[in-house]
Amino acid sequence: MSDLIRELSSEITQMHRWLAESAGINSTDLMALYFVRNHDGEITPKSLSEYLGLTSGATTIMLNRLADRGYIERKAHPTDRRGVLLTLGPAANSETFLNLRQHLKAVNAEVISALSEEEATIVRSFLIKYTESTRNELRRLRLGMASEHAEKAAQSGLSSRHGVDSDA
Repeated sequence: MSDLIRELSSEITQMHRWLAESAGINSTDLMALYFVRNHDGEITPKSLSEYLGLTSGATTIMLNRLADRGYIERKAHPTDRRGVLLTLGPAANSETFLNLRQHLKAVNAEVISALSEEEATIVRSFLIKYTESTRNELRRLRLGMASEHAEKAAQSGLSSRHGVDSDA
């Protein structure tokens, strides 16, 4: 089963890579657009940064690039004067981009429509649980890496203040 999931994941990744290339963006940009679309009007740059596992600086650079190309728009946050919310821009809703998304949807429409209601329920339940499990593990791993980096930085700062060679 895990071999099939790994193969499916690889094929989906390749399809997304093709879609991103066809739109003239990279895969991370495409992931950002999916996330913004799925939470349209409710996403802050910080939540996008956390979702993608990017630094705030890298996220800002990506958002500037996507905004310059019309894929993302920044809107003033309604309750936080300094806050910004992200929405899809006109390029993400253009006929060309929508046609690419429609193509991706149509690729497996026949496979999905061939499922009985009971089979679809089982598959949906499995995919939801598998996705949640994977998402939770990725979040745990990222938090672990962040705390490791913070610990190393703290040790490095302590070592340099006391003249200790941290490689010893």
